[in-house]
Amino acid sequence: MAKVESYTKKNGRLLVFFVLFPLLFAVLIGALSYKQILRHDEYVKLSERQILRRVVLPGARGDIFDRNGNLLVGNSARFSASVYFNEVRKPFREEYKRLKADIIAKAKQSGKKAHINSAELSFKARENILRGYIDEVNSILGSSYELNTKDFNRHFSSRQLLPLPLIKDLSHKEHAILAERLPVDGPVQIFSDTARTYPYGKLAAHALGYVSQSFEKVQEGAPGEELTTFSFVGKIGKSGIEKAFDETLSGQSGIRIYVVDPNGFQYDKLLDIAPKKGGNVYCSLDADLQAVGEKAIEGRKGAVVALDVDTGEILALVSEPSYNPEDLSPFISNAVAKDITEREAWLNRATQGLYPPGSTFKVATACAGLMTGVIDPSATVNCTGGYKVGNRIFPCHKRSGHGEVDLRKALAYSCNVYFYKYGLEMGSQAISAMAKEFGLDSSSGVELYEDAWRRSIVPTPEIKKNRGDGSWTGGDTANMSIGQGYFRTTPLQVACMTASLAAKRTRTKASILHDAKRKGGLEYHGAEELALSDEQYRAVVEGMIGSVEYGTSKRAAIDGVRVAAKSGTAQVMVDGRPLTLAWMIAFAPVEKPEIAVAVIIQGEVPGDASGGRTAGPVIHDVLQKYFDKKKINDD
Repeated sequence: MAKVESYTKKNGRLLVFFVLFPLLFAVLIGALSYKQILRHDEYVKLSERQILRRVVLPGARGDIFDRNGNLLVGNSARFSASVYFNEVRKPFREEYKRLKADIIAKAKQSGKKAHINSAELSFKARENILRGYIDEVNSILGSSYELNTKDFNRHFSSRQLLPLPLIKDLSHKEHAILAERLPVDGPVQIFSDTARTYPYGKLAAHALGYVSQSFEKVQEGAPGEELTTFSFVGKIGKSGIEKAFDETLSGQSGIRIYVVDPNGFQYDKLLDIAPKKGGNVYCSLDADLQAVGEKAIEGRKGAVVALDVDTGEILALVSEPSYNPEDLSPFISNAVAKDITEREAWLNRATQGLYPPGSTFKVATACAGLMTGVIDPSATVNCTGGYKVGNRIFPCHKRSGHGEVDLRKALAYSCNVYFYKYGLEMGSQAISAMAKEFGLDSSSGVELYEDAWRRSIVPTPEIKKNRGDGSWTGGDTANMSIGQGYFRTTPLQVACMTASLAAKRTRTKASILHDAKRKGGLEYHGAEELALSDEQYRAVVEGMIGSVEYGTSKRAAIDGVRVAAKSGTAQVMVDGRPLTLAWMIAFAPVEKPEIAVAVIIQGEVPGDASGGRTAGPVIHDVLQKYFDKKKINDD
């Protein structure tokens, strides 16, 4: 019999599709819902990142004034002839088409296939157009500027939204000509920026410091944080006050947000927040005193530091050799950097130079001896020109001797023998303790980063041992008593010691900022009153007065004002040669000290400098200027 076939609408295999299709459809709807609804904000942000760009504009830096309101550092306009790529897209395209057509035409004539490298052709088109703009400017100015291909390549690859400077640093004359003759709506426009300017030239270069170029940083929380950002070149403090107070001086960045096309060219501006100028700084320097100090040691290596005795504010901070910060703005050329390096002019000798204080330290040795009871101000020592320590004779600077000297005469004449004797009697520990009380191993408190106080040395037996120089001897104590040996201090530290002695306190807190409301006092300075009786203190001061009136510091004297001073001459080895350091410290007026000064000048050949002869006239000039100004102001 024939097989009978039967059909049915039911098919088990179809059930799989009936179940799977709705399930897959549900998954698809869910995924779309998740992306379109739950992740909507995320995709909006991604979209914005593709079509929006942020530009950060630097705010001008604040100004720096001296204590009397004289402008020491400001801003000057800096102009460049620039183009925005966005404004010259049409000329770029037209030049691209022309170059492409030329290649095709030449290939057709030669019967070869035209080879088009779009990237190279685009670059050539842009280069031709920009060179044409520079030629246009040259024809107006009668100049011969050329396109910097390296700058152009870097700019186009990473900074398309920012103006490309075709010609940087236009002179005032060039700016005036172009401002008058360039079309207002032309592709080349005058772009203005600021550069640091210094009305007093090189005055206080080390104290003021300099700036360098740095891409502008935008403050936290500014609009468009998530967007691709382009920054103009701003400025950042690299040394001195510029660095120490960079946060105050830095302006607030401006923000612009642009809509861009797929090629990165702008075609609409959504946000424009103008930059703001930074805050001003009033430093403690007195421009007149600073100028006198710089002139007094010009051509020498050295430093001058003048302090307000009450407040510790720095009235002058001189370091020579110096440099002109104008030469470092808006950038430092290799030639300028090399010159400054070769002259060793980067070093701020006032805060970074480390020197033995020499006989200026005898005032501290005297205080230590008086406090320990070893020194009686009226007791005398017979100086015969040398003092035997162990098997060695330690000389006095006057080889014939000073004869009988008490404390006052020992300070006035700077008698080494007197301090050898009492230094050995009181011991190195007492001298070290006094040096540390005066802060010769610690920070003065100045706000500048260029401060080498951490490398300063107050000698101790432990320091000598750690250096591998053997055990401490009486000779080390003798050297220490006159500020020689392992001692290393900065001129600023010595100036603070001088101010402290003038105010009869242990510490002086220095500051480079001027505050008209600032008051001194022991608590402010973190100091204690010197543990000297009035008679003992008077003996030290009278010894310093004698140094000016009849001793080694006579060149520091000024008419009408009593000055207390102490000279010093230290020996150092420089490049294997023994050289002299000429020191002097002083304060005045004696009756109520207002100003304290420390001066150091490094000799160039053996014997060409001494404290009284070399540093004394500098002290005189600074004090004379201070009291001349005071008299004018009082009148």
